[in-house]
Amino acid sequence: MTGISYRAASPDDTEAIQTCIARAYAAALRDIADLPDVTSGVREDIAANTVTVAEEVKRILGVVIFGETPDAVMIFNLAVIPEARGRGVARQLLDVAEASARGSSHSFLRLRTHKLMEDTRSIYGHLGWSEVEVSGNTVLLEKSVASPVT
Repeated sequence: MTGISYRAASPDDTEAIQTCIARAYAAALRDIADLPDVTSGVREDIAANTVTVAEEVKRILGVVIFGETPDAVMIFNLAVIPEARGRGVARQLLDVAEASARGSSHSFLRLRTHKLMEDTRSIYGHLGWSEVEVSGNTVLLEKSVASPVT
């Protein structure tokens, strides 16, 4: 047992989530000049979207922020602190979003990432995501969540 639990975020988690996101993106923010602010709007996201945190001993290890758009369930942010990487946290957080998408009317999960975040793109590819569009520095990835036809 890993001791990691997953739960819905509350407004009281805002600062801890911002810290988690900042730590998760620290290298990318240092190396990619045009990466947008990834920590703004967390309180608004908690109010308007689904925000799930991975927690161990009351410490937030990771977060996924997602919500329904007209044509898919969109992952707006996924972040895992460096020392929690390799423990399956990102996969479990993505599984939460995928389960939600399966319970919706949508057949796809989608997300956007920066073109220069090659490690991130590789991880998504390993988890079954496909790159469907590159526009400027943005890559759109997609994963089908449709139930197989039997």
